Amino acid sequence: MKTRKVALSLVFMAMFSSLIYAETADEEIARLKKENELLELQQKNANLKNNKNKNQSVQSSNVDKSGFLGFCKGEYANTGCFIGAEVGYAPSVKNYFFADYSGTSITQNTYALPINLILGWQVYSAKNWGWNFKAFFGYAGYSSDIKTTDNFPTLKFSSSALHYGIEASYLYDFIISQQHTFGMNVGIGGYEFGTFIGQSVDIGGVVMESLDSYTKTSFISSIGVHYFLNVNHQFWLTYKYKSGYNVGDGGNQNVNGTQLKYSTTPNNVLTFAYAYKF
Repeated sequence: MKTRKVALSLVFMAMFSSLIYAETADEEIARLKKENELLELQQKNANLKNNKNKNQSVQSSNVDKSGFLGFCKGEYANTGCFIGAEVGYAPSVKNYFFADYSGTSITQNTYALPINLILGWQVYSAKNWGWNFKAFFGYAGYSSDIKTTDNFPTLKFSSSALHYGIEASYLYDFIISQQHTFGMNVGIGGYEFGTFIGQSVDIGGVVMESLDSYTKTSFISSIGVHYFLNVNHQFWLTYKYKSGYNVGDGGNQNVNGTQLKYSTTPNNVLTFAYAYKF
């Protein structure tokens, strides 16, 4: 009898141990299965990342740079060379004239409508931002009639200028689609030469001999917006400030013993530009 009890106890212990082992084995199998699934998921993510980087690298290396201006092209569609025209409105130009025989100076406000030819290169470092580098060359007329006093005839000061230089701008786009791009542009640096030519003074119909030309330089800062249609057609609206033109800081010439000073100050201009990007 005692032997039977011992045997039964051993049987029950064996069954209990088997159950515990089976439960422990099932848990271990489930844990290993989860670990395998996690490893497979991590491997898939790594493969997707590698394939994405590989595709981007292939896309970048497969940019067709053959043909006319092929060197301008880049990874992003808004990258390329461009050429266009720019017209502006300068609302507060000051014409200054001084003659030492009278000891008085005359300043008259006028406006101008400058026009420039522009060309350059635009490169995007990402889909929604990039850089624009351009050169420009243009012309503007700054003539004005200066009424002094009732006893003195109207004085007409004629002035024209050739403006040429370079600009660099940072571009950031808010709206990007296959057909439309809209964003803002901020000038990060610009430098302009203004060569003022064809200057003369008409006093009551009597024209003084032509005055000497002179050249001034100016730094340019700017801010504006831009819109691209189908990538190639680009429209720009930009406000520019030029810091180098100052009243009285221009030409200085002696005419028949009279010392003349004269200057023109096109400091502020609002421009509208169209460019075609290749």
